[in-house]
Amino acid sequence: MSGLFDIGWEEMALAGSLAEEMAEEEKEKRRLEREMELDDCDNCCQDPDLCDPPDPPFDPPEEDPYP
Repeated sequence: MSGLFDIGWEEMALAGSLAEEMAEEEKEKRRLEREMELDDCDNCCQDPDLCDPPDPPFDPPEEDPYP
């Protein structure tokens, strides 16, 4: 049973470096995803119709133009 938890410093160092490498890859993946989201947002504003606020609501005239 003691063989199950018999981990030396070499194995611990390998596990630590693997964990560090995986964390760096995850950080790079998140950075790329953020950049892609920003690029998508920048592209949507190239069409001015998508980024301009809508026209104000139509206000009917005070008096009836057709008596």
